[in-house]
Amino acid sequence: MNEKPLVSVITPTYNAGAYLRDTIRSVLGQTYSNLEHIIIDDGSTDDTAEVVRAFSDPRVKYFHQKNSGQSAARNAGIAAAKGEYVALLDADDFFLPDKLSEQVGYLEAHPDCGFCYCKVYHFFHNDPGKTYYFAMENPSGYLFDKLLMSNFINPLSVVIRKDLLEKYGGFEPAYRWIDEQYLWLKLAYRKVKFCYLDKALGYCRLHKESFTNRPQYFQKSQEEYLKILQLIKTWMSETEISTYNLHKLEQKLKVRVALGKLIAGGNVFARLLHALYLLNRRRRLKHIGSRAGG
Repeated sequence: MNEKPLVSVITPTYNAGAYLRDTIRSVLGQTYSNLEHIIIDDGSTDDTAEVVRAFSDPRVKYFHQKNSGQSAARNAGIAAAKGEYVALLDADDFFLPDKLSEQVGYLEAHPDCGFCYCKVYHFFHNDPGKTYYFAMENPSGYLFDKLLMSNFINPLSVVIRKDLLEKYGGFEPAYRWIDEQYLWLKLAYRKVKFCYLDKALGYCRLHKESFTNRPQYFQKSQEEYLKILQLIKTWMSETEISTYNLHKLEQKLKVRVALGKLIAGGNVFARLLHALYLLNRRRRLKHIGSRAGG
């Protein structure tokens, strides 16, 4: 009987020692045991190193680097990975026990699929007993056109064949605010097939320190997306640019950048806009029940 393929779980971390124990436990508690958990400490100044070294399991592998950002840390993890598959897990999130078993099983059964993503649930750090679901479209197939319109794939949900990352490259550190969206688009443009598994297999932690809660997030993310579109246009013929309506999308993004600048303005009006922006986003989270172990 052939041994199941090795899975490399990549966790970039920066001063997340308070959350990291649960994250590591969720990996070591997987029903799929042939894995390595690669933790890239991106220059933390808290107790991250001590938290990781308290785990004696040889599958946990700790690397330290000078602070270089999340994308660089993820790329360092991918470079160190020995697995056939790569799974992404941020330091404040965690997997449910069957996550790798379900997704690797799907990929093994569907060799045409290069990228598997799944449903994930959310919870608030200050109210961990309640579970939420961020409902949105979750298509399968060749998704470049859909990913241009919306970044609907949470990195927590992803398991990908490592040879695709070796072939097409990983994350781009220049895109600090939406690094994953660039990678998804790069793979989708090159006709990597994305497959959605309609099972909740991970929990995403929401807290006030979250990257996406910062007042400048909306502005910065839209500015970076404009840069990504300009790069994507260099890959394309004029016919493709027209087919995907990239000029129209650029105009839409410029309006969103202007709105983002208002949100990030730092005055009373800006704080009101930011509060409304966060409220609108939270309204899209649907409360679905209690979280086990919450």
